[in-house]
Amino acid sequence: MSDTAIQRPFGVTLVGILVALAGILNLTFGILIVFSAFGDNPSYVNSFGQEVTVSTFYLWFNGALMILLGFIYFWLTRLTFAGSATAQVLISVLAVINIVFGFFHFGNGGAFQIILNLIIILIVNTDRAKVWFSQSV
Repeated sequence: MSDTAIQRPFGVTLVGILVALAGILNLTFGILIVFSAFGDNPSYVNSFGQEVTVSTFYLWFNGALMILLGFIYFWLTRLTFAGSATAQVLISVLAVINIVFGFFHFGNGGAFQIILNLIIILIVNTDRAKVWFSQSV
């Protein structure tokens, strides 16, 4: 390598910020879901018109998974800003998974989810981003 430092592309910075935001949101909502299990459990009306109460185990399990995912996103943010090739692969894989799940709720924000993740895939696979992610960390 040369003595000049590789400058992080703006798109990679933007993706890193989005990953950090996802981590903050997952951590926050995971904690809220865990604490919502105390007291009366929330209920919702399903597609058959029946009122369903969410179980305590479901709330704790999903809350714990969201907290874990939040920490994974923070780790991924660190790798993104460091220029790790692992970050590029994981971001691409998670974006593809989000695109697939976007089709399951296309009318309820799924279209936005698909478009945003397509943009993320395009950003992390540009030539400048590939150079950034090919650094030795």
